[in-house]
Amino acid sequence: MEITDVKIFSANKKGGKLAYANVVLNNEFIIKRITLVENKGKRFIGMPSIRSVNGQKVSFRDICHPLNNEFREKITEAVFEAYDEFEKELEDED
Repeated sequence: MEITDVKIFSANKKGGKLAYANVVLNNEFIIKRITLVENKGKRFIGMPSIRSVNGQKVSFRDICHPLNNEFREKITEAVFEAYDEFEKELEDED
């Protein structure tokens, strides 16, 4: 599966959240609102999720996610490459 497009969107940078991303696969399928996070110097992505309440317990369940680490790393690399370019363009505008 090929990542054919990545778009980055600004987020309120709080709690380690850096931005959001939309990722297009094979020009046929889009994953929206992937969260880019940085925590303790490590960067990672959070897949889109829904909030679930079961009695007193609140949890979040991914709507979609990679089935293996290899593809997760591929998405993570593409998203943060696009994010770094996004940040560079913002700096150049100032």
